[in-house]
Amino acid sequence: MQQCDATHLPYADAAFDVVIANHMLYHVDDPDAALHEFARVLRPGGRLAVALNGRDHLAELDALGPAIGHPDLSVGRHRNDVTAETTPARIAAHFTDVTVERYPDELAVPAVAPVLAYLASMVGPLTAAQESAADDLVRARIEAEGAFRVRKHSVLISATRGPR
Repeated sequence: MQQCDATHLPYADAAFDVVIANHMLYHVDDPDAALHEFARVLRPGGRLAVALNGRDHLAELDALGPAIGHPDLSVGRHRNDVTAETTPARIAAHFTDVTVERYPDELAVPAVAPVLAYLASMVGPLTAAQESAADDLVRARIEAEGAFRVRKHSVLISATRGPR
């Protein structure tokens, strides 16, 4: 395994049959430069697979932030605008045969503690007031629905490198 910059890959042109970008494009400063590099290192006919999330991924957790007095809480915070909605067009600028497969799912959390632990892991310790407010909100949803439900919105975008 080699760690490297996705926008400057240390490999020869057409060196690979497949490139997999698994939940990483939203963490690079220049996703278009990374896509250009992926196309460069793929052989003609090579396949690209990009997994990422949509704008509404884990939205129920993000909504807790403003409700508990922590408006900057965002589990979906990204370095750029790469989402399931924006990325297929970006990929189409470098590849052909772009397809998008959505994998809808949800988390059904039956207790308050895991939600509070997750929130703290994302933003650091909550104040006593924030923790109490989150506890009340999550507990009310669990009592009403049997679980605190969190929608997941993940996609797999596949594409082919055309001939040069």
